[in-house]
Amino acid sequence: MRWIVPLLALAVLGGCTDWNAGQVSSVIDAHVVRVVSQGTRTAGQPGLPGQPYQVVELALDGGLYRGDHVTVEWGGRVALNANGLLSPGDRVLVSQRRGDNDAREYAIEDIVRLPSLLPFVAALVVALVAVARWKGVASLAGLAGSIAVFLLAIVPAVQRGDDPLVATLAGALGVLVVAVFVVHGVNRKSLAALIGTVACLLVVVVLAALTLSAAHITGLGSEEAVFLAVGSAGRIDLHRLVVAGIVVGSLGALVDMGIGQASATFELAAAHDEMRGPRLYASALNVGRDHIGSLVNTLALAYFGGAMPLIVLLSLGALPLSLSVNSETIVGSIIAVIVASIGLVLCVPITTAVAVGLVDRRRPDR
Repeated sequence: MRWIVPLLALAVLGGCTDWNAGQVSSVIDAHVVRVVSQGTRTAGQPGLPGQPYQVVELALDGGLYRGDHVTVEWGGRVALNANGLLSPGDRVLVSQRRGDNDAREYAIEDIVRLPSLLPFVAALVVALVAVARWKGVASLAGLAGSIAVFLLAIVPAVQRGDDPLVATLAGALGVLVVAVFVVHGVNRKSLAALIGTVACLLVVVVLAALTLSAAHITGLGSEEAVFLAVGSAGRIDLHRLVVAGIVVGSLGALVDMGIGQASATFELAAAHDEMRGPRLYASALNVGRDHIGSLVNTLALAYFGGAMPLIVLLSLGALPLSLSVNSETIVGSIIAVIVASIGLVLCVPITTAVAVGLVDRRRPDR
């Protein structure tokens, strides 16, 4: 569900502001009426593939000139392939400026893509409710609460120039409470998962800070980070923001491990009344060992999957390999995987110990 978090975050933000207005520029809604022409421009260098382009007629759906039809070119300003070609009815975002003789000139800035995801979001909701029933509904409520915490607490605090790590930790604790108690109920099992997850989250913070300092990570290793540094006039500590990003990135896996381990411990105790203390701890620990490998692998694939275009680009050999593998982006991803994996591994014995301590002599609640 990692991809749906930014989608819902954008939806919440959209209810608070005008999506088409920015501090630097603004865009106008439009849709394609027809494709006037289509072709391929030859590349400037021999052997390179041609660049496809289209000339399309648009109808403006917003702005002062709503309803006007304009003809623009698509593909001349941005890299394009066959999957990016437009068809009648497609919605786009266009910019407007005044050209020679004060004439209005329009350009397509991008395609409106979010509405195409709505059927898949609906499929996710149906699948959650059909399979998990009320637990699925609770998970959606927990997800909405987590997003609200980040948007209403963490993001404004970072924008004000507050310490991004402190703001993220405070928000992460709120997210943990929502994710654990809203989805899984208020009981000893949830309390064990919460305590174990918080303890491991603190381990992740310490290890991330130490590792990033040792590797001389500045936080300025991407274009987005540079733009953020310039746009915030240096108010945001990007190094600590990287630490905060590792915390957020590992949070979901830690919650998963904590809940799973606490559940396994309480289920074993419920099934075997005589199993308590060290015997229960050893049995639950065996269950957790099986869970560790799959979660660490999932975490690593998630981080490196996001960096796949960069990894392929580096493999082409345009830059020396020693320079490529030492880039902040690559090293930062490796650090995130290592630190989060250590937190996951430690989450098993810590959460198990807490759960065993909370298991009552009477038949435990589930």
